Amino acid sequence: MIEMVLSPVDLGRVRFAHSPVRELVASLRTLHDPRRAQVYGKWLAGARSRLTGPAGAGLDLDLLATLSPVGPHAWNFLAPPLTVQWGHLDDELAVIAATPPQAVRAELAAHSPRGEVPEKLRPLHDNPRAELPRVVEQMARYWDAAVAPAWPQVRALVMSDLFFRLEQFATDGLAAVFGQLHPEVRLEGDRLTVDKLHHCVHRYDVSGAGLLLVPCAFTWPTLVVACCDAEQPSLTYPPRGVAALGVPDAVAGQAEPLAALLGRTRAAILATLATPTTTTHLARVFDVSPAAISQHLKVLKDSGLAEARRRGRVVLYQRTAAASALLAAGGPHERVG
Repeated sequence: MIEMVLSPVDLGRVRFAHSPVRELVASLRTLHDPRRAQVYGKWLAGARSRLTGPAGAGLDLDLLATLSPVGPHAWNFLAPPLTVQWGHLDDELAVIAATPPQAVRAELAAHSPRGEVPEKLRPLHDNPRAELPRVVEQMARYWDAAVAPAWPQVRALVMSDLFFRLEQFATDGLAAVFGQLHPEVRLEGDRLTVDKLHHCVHRYDVSGAGLLLVPCAFTWPTLVVACCDAEQPSLTYPPRGVAALGVPDAVAGQAEPLAALLGRTRAAILATLATPTTTTHLARVFDVSPAAISQHLKVLKDSGLAEARRRGRVVLYQRTAAASALLAAGGPHERVG
């Protein structure tokens, strides 16, 4: 049992962030953990196909697997501190490449079984300055082959989770957010308890550092805790609806029959509007400006396919029953074809 003592200052500094590199490392664990196939089966099939094809040529998966072992431990140098809410892969990889050699060497030695650095990691231990760029290059290539194709869906899943947590906080308070974050987590007064064995001390005073909550689509069913050995205490948890990654092309396939009528972007937006969503959310998902999303939403709204409702200062968009009927009517034809 881990117990974190959260002062009023800490409770006021609870925040969310998302990290592409943490998704990358978690996906490597998923790739080599057969217990996760029931949730990630579709993603695994696509990723393995690409990794064994031309996209995976020359990729050292053994090295990456050794750096991302299935289990509770994660190397701190592969999880750089999150300084922005939405991390960028290139920035995080640059931080990893700039890790001081002594820090890499000390961590590899301290956390290797029986103090013996695995054979595959000895070049990195012996010469971090020369090997870290190669590790980063391998991570980037793996990302392109395995994670990038699913990235729009991962980001949409994470943003939906964050929106749900913020609504929950506004309605029911922080204790409710923690109570539904993960089965192992519970907040009682100023005590946040995590019901799992861990290598650190059982009682940890956060001491004003606050707490970072990091949704990670590839971490199911595991909750990853960083506390006394981390610069920023954090909980990395699986977001709600993570099983949606088992159908990676669901939105595109659902919208395809309507693309000729509405245009591909508007059809995809419509398929995404199954739950209330903001323009900012959609802009991040589709990597376009909020103004462009607003134009698409106006057309969908004027056509009776989307509706808007205000909640406080936020305007939420959702597709109408007529739009859902159109998508449902197109679905079977797409699957048969």
